[in-house]
Amino acid sequence: MPQRDAAVMYIDVAAIRTSGILEKLAGSTVAEEPEYKKFVELTGFDYKRDLDRLMANSANGQGGPTHYFLLEGRFDWDKLTNYAKSQSGSCERDFCSVKGSTPGRIISFYPISKKLMALASSPNDRAAREISSRTPVKAPFDVPDKPIWLHLPASILQNQSELPAGTRLFTRALETAQQLMFSLGPKGDRFELVMDVACATPEQAVVLKNQLEGITQLLQKLIMREKQTPNRNDLSGLLTSGSFQRESERVIGRWPIERAFLDSLGH
Repeated sequence: MPQRDAAVMYIDVAAIRTSGILEKLAGSTVAEEPEYKKFVELTGFDYKRDLDRLMANSANGQGGPTHYFLLEGRFDWDKLTNYAKSQSGSCERDFCSVKGSTPGRIISFYPISKKLMALASSPNDRAAREISSRTPVKAPFDVPDKPIWLHLPASILQNQSELPAGTRLFTRALETAQQLMFSLGPKGDRFELVMDVACATPEQAVVLKNQLEGITQLLQKLIMREKQTPNRNDLSGLLTSGSFQRESERVIGRWPIERAFLDSLGH
């Protein structure tokens, strides 16, 4: 990936598929969409079956946001090339670009290897070329040994307009963080969401821990005020089950996730 200040996400799709959760998370709505059915038919690529791993790198750039993707899986490159051309796109040898469904966005892609695709969504029709084989560079953060993780740098945490409105009560407490890592993986007979926040000083970490505990207690009180009980199988149980600890200038948050909660997401 190009070196830049960006949100980075990794998903081990093969591991999620093996666990049986991918089918439930995907639900039936995407698979039944006529546009998606046509895409699968013309390209032979179905992410639920053919995609194994995905890494995304997303940040604002000149002319608008640019999203880079590395996709590992099984691809029929001839069919993908023909599909791009059929959608009024263009291909030069193995490099293709085609207009995206969003105005001003262009999807470009090419094979780094038989099983590895470089893909970009950008105003630039050559953006995928910025993803290329190069000498490995150590990431500026520790990579979790989990099937799903998301890293957010300070620049995104400080720009609340780039974050979903429903998360701002929570993320406002993180404005002074240096970086933030979310990871999701199995924990016993259920799953666990872990948040690792790096603060500038131990004192800031103490304040952040207290703020996160206060927000969690506030949510518990709001649910009780409605004469409801947090349900561990839905979002109310997830948001109110967080526990936090401080380790020097870091704050670690943990939320247990029941399988029933993940099952409900596909409904």
